[in-house]
Amino acid sequence: MVLAGQFLERSVVVGDLDALYHRGRRDPPCAIAAPHPALGGSMLSPVVAELAWALTRAGHPTMRFDYRGVGASRGVSRHPAGSQMIAELQDEVADLRQVCDHLLATSGMASACAVGYSFGAAVALEAASDARVGQLILIAPPTRFYDFVMVSEVRKPLLIVCAHHDSWCDRASLSLPAEARLEVIPHSDHFFSRGLTEVGKTVAGWLRDGDPLELVPDPE
Repeated sequence: MVLAGQFLERSVVVGDLDALYHRGRRDPPCAIAAPHPALGGSMLSPVVAELAWALTRAGHPTMRFDYRGVGASRGVSRHPAGSQMIAELQDEVADLRQVCDHLLATSGMASACAVGYSFGAAVALEAASDARVGQLILIAPPTRFYDFVMVSEVRKPLLIVCAHHDSWCDRASLSLPAEARLEVIPHSDHFFSRGLTEVGKTVAGWLRDGDPLELVPDPE
C-alpha cells in the first residue's frame, strides 16, 4: 500500500531491459542513463537513484534502467570489466532510445528528457539528435575518457552539472551552446559523495524553470 506523500517505483521490463518506473503528470518524462557498466554502474548507483527521486518528487514520469548485460537485463555488454574507456556506445544508446519509447508511450507526452550521469552522459549525448529527446541533462561528463565535442552542436535545451573537484571532468574544455546552462556543485567530487541532494534539486529546478505548473506528484 502506498500512502499519501510516498513514492513507489514499479519494476518493469522494457524489451530485454530491467527498469524502475514511476508515473507522473509533469512534462517531460525523464529517462536516466547509468554510469559505466564495466565499473559496476547500474540504475542503483546513488546519483542515479537521487535523480530518480528528485524528478519523481517534482512530478515527472521517470525511468532508470540497466543496460543490456547489467543486473537482470539480458544481453552482453561490449565493455570489459574494469575498463574506464568509453567506446562502442551503440548498444547503450539503443537501450536509452528504447526506454524513451516506453516513457512516451506510457505518458502520452511528445518527447523525453535524456538524463545521463558520467558514462551515461556520453550515452545521452549520443542520443541527443533523436527526435524522441527534447531536452538533455549531462551530469559529471567524464571528459578524461570521452570527447564531448558534440556538446557544441546541441540545439535543444541543455543543462550540464559538474562537481567542483572532479578529476574526470574538465568543465573548461566543454564548448557550450549559447543557451546551455552550466551548474557547479561545490565541495563535491565525481561521485557527489557531498552535494548529492543538490544535484537532484538542480536538475528538477532547471526543468521547473521552463514549466511554471505546480503539481502534487501522483504517489503511485
